[in-house]
Amino acid sequence: MLPTPINTGLAMNRIALLPIALVSFASCEKKGVEMNNASVAEVANAVQKQGDDKFIDPGKWQQTVTLVSMDMPGMPQEARNAMQQAIGKSQVHEVCLSPEEAKSPRAKFFTGAEKNCRYEHFNWGGGKVDLKLLCDQPSGPQVMELVGTYEPRSYSMTMTATSQGQKADEQMKLSMHVDAKQAGQCTAKS
Repeated sequence: MLPTPINTGLAMNRIALLPIALVSFASCEKKGVEMNNASVAEVANAVQKQGDDKFIDPGKWQQTVTLVSMDMPGMPQEARNAMQQAIGKSQVHEVCLSPEEAKSPRAKFFTGAEKNCRYEHFNWGGGKVDLKLLCDQPSGPQVMELVGTYEPRSYSMTMTATSQGQKADEQMKLSMHVDAKQAGQCTAKS
């Protein structure tokens, strides 16, 4: 986990759930969802209405996460040097989507967001995604932006998380890029 005084869990949890949510949207891109100034629940309801019984196929997904940039003015120099060495390096994660999860995965992506969050905009459809989620936290405002493209068996997204913090040394901006692809069937090990 990153050494930060703010809650980056929201952004990191979204990365972990991206294979499930993104592929499910790819299977129902005929209409899309476009909303402004909407609650998490309103977006989740609109997305659920887009669904059909097709959803997605279960299987193994492989995602490659690359730290693009990180800026934390209050971070000690030793920690800053370690983070600078991590920029540009990738980590590969595998996620197995069970048949049960494939039946209705969408709600997990949206309902995990905190009640004090709203989407400034949420545009999803036609193979493209562009969203901005604003959250009011006790430590200060946080913003998560996600922009990218998707197909039924792959996606490419850039996620940026920003926290203002209450003090200048508590500010943070983090940018990650995720490429994912369906990688076959799940095995007993995955």
